[in-house]
Amino acid sequence: MRRGFSVIEMLVVMSILVVLTSLLILYNRTGELQIILLREQAHFISTVIHAKSLALNTLIEDTPACGYGVHVEVSTSALRGRYFIYRDKAINCRTSDRIYAAASDEIVGGTEVALPAHIVFHDIAVHDIMFVPPDPQVFLDGSQALSEASVTLQSDDGKTNATIIINNAGQISQK
Repeated sequence: MRRGFSVIEMLVVMSILVVLTSLLILYNRTGELQIILLREQAHFISTVIHAKSLALNTLIEDTPACGYGVHVEVSTSALRGRYFIYRDKAINCRTSDRIYAAASDEIVGGTEVALPAHIVFHDIAVHDIMFVPPDPQVFLDGSQALSEASVTLQSDDGKTNATIIINNAGQISQK
């Protein structure tokens, strides 16, 4: 009677271990992307809520702004997507277009966020979400006619996505 394992038995066991390990690594990578995506979704929602809060506090500033908004820029081949809070500095608030303009509006310091690697903006229904005090009124791409708009973040492989929905009353929800 022999003791030990044959070479064939050892090769079968090793091949099974290699297959199981590769599946585990692949599953772990997918889970990591989902966590990054959900974290970025939460950060985007937090940024929109922060802009809304700034608009509510506008009236106590020394030089009040016409409002605060979040601007979304879709990525190009050289630059990843980004978003930031901006301050509408129009001379006459009644005639403001309520859309971000680099020449006339000011980016609020420390609020510019570039999307992390492997995350892109996928489906953008709105590029500007503006809150005008004192209520605050909500303008989606400069208009109150839109009832709601969505921003979808997606992994660059297209397998997972997260959607943020903002309605014209300022309510934010996620899918």
